[in-house]
Order: sequence, then C-alpha cells, then structure tokens
Amino acid sequence: MPSIHKLQLTTFRNIAQEALELAPGVNLIAGENGSGKSSILEAIYFLGLGRSFRNTQQTPLIQHGMRACSVFGELSDGITLGASRSLDDAPKIRVQGEKAQSSAELAKHLPLQLLNAEAFRLLEGGPKTRRQYIDWGVFHVKHQFHNHWREFQRSLQNRNILLKRRAPEAELAPWTQEFVRHAKEIDGSRSAYLSAFLPFLEQMLARLIQVDELSLRYIRGWNEEEDISLVLEKGLQRDLSFGHTVAGPQRADLKIRVGAENACDILSRGQQKLLVSAMKLAQGAFLAQQSGQQCLYLIDDLPAELDKENRVKVCSLLRELGGQLFLTGTDQDELLEIIRRSNYELQECKLFHVKHGRIKSQDMPALQEPEKNKALYKSST
Repeated sequence: MPSIHKLQLTTFRNIAQEALELAPGVNLIAGENGSGKSSILEAIYFLGLGRSFRNTQQTPLIQHGMRACSVFGELSDGITLGASRSLDDAPKIRVQGEKAQSSAELAKHLPLQLLNAEAFRLLEGGPKTRRQYIDWGVFHVKHQFHNHWREFQRSLQNRNILLKRRAPEAELAPWTQEFVRHAKEIDGSRSAYLSAFLPFLEQMLARLIQVDELSLRYIRGWNEEEDISLVLEKGLQRDLSFGHTVAGPQRADLKIRVGAENACDILSRGQQKLLVSAMKLAQGAFLAQQSGQQCLYLIDDLPAELDKENRVKVCSLLRELGGQLFLTGTDQDELLEIIRRSNYELQECKLFHVKHGRIKSQDMPALQEPEKNKALYKSST
C-alpha cells in the first residue's frame, strides 16, 4: 500500500521551502484561513496528476517573484515522483528520476481522491466533471483505457478540424473510422466499470446517507439504440453545419437524480456533501478490491456543511479503507476530536500547523483527552 513518506515543496504558492516526513495513516493540517493548508493538498495533487485542482495556469502555482516551483515525493515503496513548472520551460514530470511521457505515469503510482469545496461540481457542474469521475475509475482498473482515450481525443480533434473546413467525406473517413473504433472501446469500458462499481457505491451510501429514489444513470453520448458508426453517418450534415462532432463519448454523462429531479436541486448542502463523499470513497474501495492499491485521500475542511456525527461517519469509513489521509481544518482541537472518535490510533497520525506558509510538525496530543488537546493547541500557537 504505497503512501507518501517524504514530501518536499519549493516555492510552491506561499510555501518557500519545506520538507515533511508524513504518517502512512492520518496527516492533520491545521491553520488559519489563507495560511497555506490547502496549498499542501494542492502540491500533493500536483505531484499525482501534474496539474492543480484550482488553476491550470502555471503562474499562480509559482511563488511571487520566483521563476519555478517543484514538488518531490518519496513513496513508501521506494518510488520517487517529481513535478515542476517554470516560467521559462515546459512542465516537467519525473518518475524514479527519469522524465515521464505524461501525467498518467504519476497517476498510476499515486491514485488520489480529493474532497474539497469544489467537490459539489460533481453534482451541479457540467457533464465533463462527471465524465472525469468515471474515467478516473476506469483508468485505474483497465490498463488499456488511457491509450484508447488518448487516441480517441486525437481522432476527435482531427475530425473536428476537417468538419470546420467542410472537408469532403473521403478526407473525413479515416478519422471517422478511428473515432468509431476508440469510441466503442471507451463506451464499453465505462459501462463495464459502472456496472461493477455501483454495488460498492450502494454499500457506501447505506453507511452515510439514506435518500429515497436516488439513482445514477450512465448516458453514453449518443442514441443507445444505434451503433455509433450509423449515428455519425446519419449526422454528418449536422456535424458539418456545426463544425464539430455532436455525438460520441465526449458527450457522455452520469445523471444523478432523486426521483425525476437532479440531486443537486433536491438535496441539502449537507446531504450533497455526504453523497459526494460516498461517491469518492466508493471509488477508493472499488480500486482496492480490484487492484489491491489504496487511494490517498485529500480532505480539505471536512467540517464544512457536515455536523459532528457525519464527520465521524466519513472519517470512520476512511479508517476502514486504510489509505493515507490528509485532513485540513482551522480548528485543531476539532480535527483531533474527529480522529479520536473515528478510532484512529496515536501512532497512525501526524500533526502539522501552518502559519504564513511555514509548516511546523507538532507532537500529537493524547487522542483520548480532547480538552487537554485544546489547551495544548492554544499554548503552541
């Protein structure tokens, strides 16, 4: 079960230079708003995916006045990962010190699940967010999926270029054939994944939230009664008119409903957070069952929108799943209480306090003494 053993950040957002030794279990990160807590989670996300969860541009990641930033991680199985960005050069990704071809090589070693304020986009955002959710799961359990996805994107891009030029059908045909071939593989992989995954989600939902008439339905992106090649043939004039390919896996979605309504229109904010938490944790559980590989969980401000009992429910499930956990919050005593009630052991945990971009490792107070924890926290800050 790989976890991050050592983490080094250099001029990453407001963090100038830090080297952390992490716990394989829980890493609590406490500090005031704007102190740099979320930047630590963002750095780990950057290390695992080669991009930020907050911004795709390189400049905000690099500390003001600097020309580059980097994150380096040493995993518990000895694998080393590195990701960097520069104002002067293309982003760099390294695995075992060697240049990696794509961020997919990072993701294979460091599967991440993120739960933060943006997680609600899974319910209320556009189809792209839900496609990414499905494809994360397929990527980690079906090894050839990424190759098909990459080739599909290439065929889609080239077909769309030709459609905008209103190229003759003879020019379109080779790219249409490639599109169809990879579209069928992607759709088949997504359908098979969701069929196997949904029972895990149902189990997780039963532990976290009871919602009558909740349903998830996969929409493939074209008429389910027809073959994609026939759909493209019948829709060619429409595609030429629009200048892009209308039907296909690039239009897929996951409809999440309560009865006949979208879940985000029916559920309270707290219920939505529990639903999204269940969806994220279920993917981690399914990955562990399919491959034996554990996720790392990045949880930014768990207390937001959740009462105490539901916070403990989520953390107790994380404890059972067994992956490395990074949990941030403004109230250190509150974080300690959640961990204590979730039955984590002291030796499984590490505690960090962040202030003005500086990260300080602190001794873990005894988890069974929440009032004493509070007093210790006040004296240390």
